[in-house]
Amino acid sequence: MQKELFKYLDAIVQLQQALLDAVLGIKPMEHGEEWLDNADMKQLLKISDATLYRLRKSGQLLAKKIGGKWFYAKSTIVSGIKQRRKQ
Repeated sequence: MQKELFKYLDAIVQLQQALLDAVLGIKPMEHGEEWLDNADMKQLLKISDATLYRLRKSGQLLAKKIGGKWFYAKSTIVSGIKQRRKQ
C-alpha cells in the first residue's frame, strides 16, 4: 500500500514539474544541470546587484523567476563567458 502511494505521489510530482515547465517556458533540465541564484551570479561574475539587474533586464543574461527568486543556468553563463573570451 505504501509503495503504491509513493508511486502515485511520484507521478503527481513529475506531472506538476512538466506543467510548471510548460507554463514557464523552461526547457527540461539536463541531468546534473546546475542553477545559480543572484548571490551565486554576483560572486561568479564579480558584479554588483545593480549590474546583475541591468544585464538581466537588457536580456544579456537569460534568467527564470521561480517562486519570487531569479535563477540562471550555469551552463549558459559559462558558454557565454567562453564565447566572449574567444572574441
